[in-house]
Amino acid sequence: MTEPDTPVGAAPEPVPGPAPEPTPEQFAERAHRADKASRSVLAAILGLEALVTLLIPRTIAFTTGLGPVRTSICIGLAVVLVGAAGLVRRPWGIAMGSALQVAFFATGILIATMFLVAALFMAVWLRVLMFRHEVVGSPGGFRMLAG
Repeated sequence: MTEPDTPVGAAPEPVPGPAPEPTPEQFAERAHRADKASRSVLAAILGLEALVTLLIPRTIAFTTGLGPVRTSICIGLAVVLVGAAGLVRRPWGIAMGSALQVAFFATGILIATMFLVAALFMAVWLRVLMFRHEVVGSPGGFRMLAG
C-alpha cells in the first residue's frame, strides 16, 4: 500500500461543506456597500452625460451653429448634471438624477443623434437602478426612480 503525498506534520485539508449563513449585520454591511457603489455608478453616469452635453455645441458648430441661447442652455444643463452627480449620495439625489434624464433626452431637439445617445444613457441608468433594487432592496417600479 502507498501512502498519500502529504508532508510530515501538515494539517489535513478541510472538507468543503456548506458555508455558514451571513448574520443580519453582515447583510446590512453588504447592502450599505452595494448602495454606495450603485450611487457612485449613477454619479459617474451623470458626469458622462455632462461631458456629452458639453460636446453638443462643438458638434453643431460644424453645421448651422447653436446660437448664444442654446449654447447657454447646454452649458447650464452640463453644470446642473455635474451638480447632481455630487448630490446623488443624498436621499433625494437619485430622484433628481432620474428627472435630469428627461432633460438630457430633450437635448435631442438640438441635434437628433442625442435622442439615441440619451436613450442609451437612460437604459444604463435604469439597469443600475434595477441592480440596486435587486442587491440593496430599494423600492421597485416607478418608486425605484426616486431612490
